[in-house]
Amino acid sequence: MAMDRRVSLLLGAFALSLFAIAGLAAFGLLAVASALAGATGTAPLVFVALDAAAPYLLAAGFVGVLSFLLLIGTSVAAVRRASLPRDERLARVARGVERVSGDAREYGLADRFEPTTEDRIEALKREYVDGEITELEYERRLRELLEDETTSEDRIDRELRELEREFER
Repeated sequence: MAMDRRVSLLLGAFALSLFAIAGLAAFGLLAVASALAGATGTAPLVFVALDAAAPYLLAAGFVGVLSFLLLIGTSVAAVRRASLPRDERLARVARGVERVSGDAREYGLADRFEPTTEDRIEALKREYVDGEITELEYERRLRELLEDETTSEDRIDRELRELEREFER
């Protein structure tokens, strides 16, 4: 929820900065038109126009840089907010990428796509509710999922105990 607010605020600030650039451009054009209309003397018209537009160009450049930074901030916040889909096929592809790329392995790419036990249970429930599997099949597969989770938790506990014993030595 807080991230949604951040994205909204950044997006609003970006939109306001674009309006500011448009306003500065309009006022700059008016200043140039006014300077050209009242131009008398020997100064070239280009210099008269640049002299009138200079403050507006500087301000528009500053607001343009600010707009760019706001766009980057909005994009980063939106990407961070987006959730990655958890799917066994994506996890399989990510494991293949990890075999090839050390960087992907370092970031645990496959773990980010690997469905959690809760995700798998939800998918199993959908299959049962949609009539794709029978109640017996649902119960059997649910039991397997829960046993796998218990087995992996037991394995983690055993490994932690072994590490503790090694550090005690």
